[in-house]
Amino acid sequence: MLKFSILLLVLCGFLFFSTGAVWADDISDLKEQVRALQETIRSQQQTIDAMNSKIQAVETKQQAQAGEIKKVPELAQKVDDLKESSAGQLAEGLSVGGHVKLYMFDRTQGERNGVSQHTNLSSGIGTHAFVLYITKQLTDTLKIDTATDFGVSASATPSVGSNITRATTGTVSTTLRKLTMELALPQGYEFKAGIMNAMFVEEFAKETFWDEQYNMNDGLCYLESWHDSGVELYKNFDFDKYSLPVYFQILGGGSSQYVDNNDDKMALVHIAPELFQTKLRVLSSLAYGKHGDGDNGKALFTSNGLEWKYQNTSLSGEYIYKKYDHVNTLGTRNADGKKEGYYLKAMYRFNPTWRALAKYSHAEVYNADLAGMRSDNYDTTALALNYFLTPSSDIITEYQHIEGDRSDGSETFDADRVTMGWRTTF
Repeated sequence: MLKFSILLLVLCGFLFFSTGAVWADDISDLKEQVRALQETIRSQQQTIDAMNSKIQAVETKQQAQAGEIKKVPELAQKVDDLKESSAGQLAEGLSVGGHVKLYMFDRTQGERNGVSQHTNLSSGIGTHAFVLYITKQLTDTLKIDTATDFGVSASATPSVGSNITRATTGTVSTTLRKLTMELALPQGYEFKAGIMNAMFVEEFAKETFWDEQYNMNDGLCYLESWHDSGVELYKNFDFDKYSLPVYFQILGGGSSQYVDNNDDKMALVHIAPELFQTKLRVLSSLAYGKHGDGDNGKALFTSNGLEWKYQNTSLSGEYIYKKYDHVNTLGTRNADGKKEGYYLKAMYRFNPTWRALAKYSHAEVYNADLAGMRSDNYDTTALALNYFLTPSSDIITEYQHIEGDRSDGSETFDADRVTMGWRTTF
């Protein structure tokens, strides 16, 4: 019995310790599983936290974008307002215009040195075909004024020493006729700098002949025309019975209106007093300086005339003289040259639609040869009839009789030219 008891006790102890060992292993396994599960839970929590952070970031971005989307109409309106403001500032004080010159009929017939010649009947575009005017008033006292000339010429104007003919092709050119900065100064003075017409003969400088004649009298352009670069000071002195506009210019005086690469300058004074009671204007200009390089290239220009307007009648005339010292000839020597002449002009306005013009001019233009200096002479009579479609658009029918010769007797010509052209300024 004792043995059985001892055996039973031993067996129970074995079972107890054996079971305890099994339980200890299970607990260790469970603990490992719990730790692994905890690591997994921590990892998943970190993933969840990261995803939550991304979600919050996306939600924040979406909210910001929603706010920006709400601002789009406001921003669009601000952009439109800015564009309108910029366009308004650019257009403010901006003036754009032009002058168009087209001819519908042109023919010249005559004789050169006793030989009959003529041009073919032609229509198309003449010189000064299109002039673009752009003016910008920058401030109350400062403005920019430009005129760009897109011209086409077929060399159809008769001249001494050339056949009466027309080129088969036109020559297209672009000329910057005017580019000035103009400043209004105190006490009514005005200052101008840039490329301009010299204020020598008003009908050319102010281009008043444009709506009067389609072609300027042959030879007269050599006397009147003067494009140059420089500066101008102007003031109109007003009195009770008359006014006195005065122009003072310092100009390059050279052959190029764009490049002034020498020390030679010309000073020009132009006055045009107007007597109010008689409607009479006195036109007078004096210019002196140098026309080219060197101390001997002196030049003296003068023009003097009258203009009278009464109701529908206008009468005017000017005498023009230009003297050039030491002009280069075709040989090795120099000689003095001159351009001299005058014009007489009468206009009568029948009504707002019709106006007639008669103009006679004489011009002597120096012409250099191997022996020295001679002159080409022109006598031109022009008759024109203007039909005004609008105050700034007129159809001009013009007839010119031109007689020309060279002072040495080597050249003569006699021609009649008929032109119908259309000028419009807008």
